[in-house]
Formats: sequence, structure tokens, C-alpha cells
Amino acid sequence: MSCLQPITISFEEMYEKYHKLVYQIGFRIIRDAALAEDILQETFLKAFKKCHSVEDESKIGSWLSSIAARTAIDFLRKEKRMNETIVDDIEPWKHQDIRLELVENEVEANMLKKELKRCILSLPDSQQEVMILRIQYGMKECEIAEKLQLNPATVKTRIYRARKHLREIIELELSA
Repeated sequence: MSCLQPITISFEEMYEKYHKLVYQIGFRIIRDAALAEDILQETFLKAFKKCHSVEDESKIGSWLSSIAARTAIDFLRKEKRMNETIVDDIEPWKHQDIRLELVENEVEANMLKKELKRCILSLPDSQQEVMILRIQYGMKECEIAEKLQLNPATVKTRIYRARKHLREIIELELSA
């Protein structure tokens, strides 16, 4: 079944010649054998629909490579948008374990943030101010100094003392 009128290679010959290359491209991008097979199929399906547009037989390999790479990247983008982890359908329990672990990590991180915020609020006002700007707003020492109209060395000292004080508070709470 020849779908490429301007060239002499048949679709079957094209598949035989390039299927390994297309699979390897999909696998390198996705890193999953079963999904690479899906990309292989999708690539040749797209190629079959558009094979009449290829005019130079020597460019078929690069044309298929391009389709395979874009197909794999599109798949990754779709997965990223769905914010799901690539999981084999054979082992659906893994998906639940991963979600549970992500939720547990998020809850733990939120608890740590609340605890850190509580500890920061127990610091003297001057140390609270620089730590909030540093941690919550991600400001650098020079930015904090400029915002608070302080000497950069003063900001550095306050951050150092605040961290030291926070360590002491946390150590006291852990030992209690």
C-alpha cells in the first residue's frame, strides 16, 4: 500500500526501515517502554495521514524523527497539565501510593511552615522583620537592607541571630 505518490517507498517499507528509530526517540524522551510503543503507533498514524506531503525520500527519517519527538513532548506536556505521574495501568495501586505520599509530604510541609512561622513570631521584632522578608518574600540581604533602610551588616547580623535563636527554640521543643 503506497501512500507516498511523489516517492517510491511504501508505508510498510517506511515502517520496517524506521520503526526502531522512532521507538528509540520516544523512549529517550518518555523513559517508559510501553509509552514509547504508544508514541511509535501515534507517530506512524500521523505519518500515514500526511505521507503525501513528503517529496524527498532521503528526508523521511528526519521527518519521522520530528513527528516522534513532537508526539513524545506533547504527551509529556499533557501529563504535566494533568499533574499526574506516569504509571503502568497494570499496577494502579502504585498511583494511589504516589498520590498519598504527595499529600503526606504536602501536609508535612504545611505543618513545618506553620511551626516555623510560630517560632519566628516568638523572635524579637527586629529579627522577625528580617526573617519574614528573607523567608516569606525571598528577599536577599541587600534588598532587606534597602527596604528597611539598614546597613547590610546589620541585616546580616540580625539574620544570624534569628537563625541561632530559632535553632535554640526548636532544640528546646524537641527535647521537651
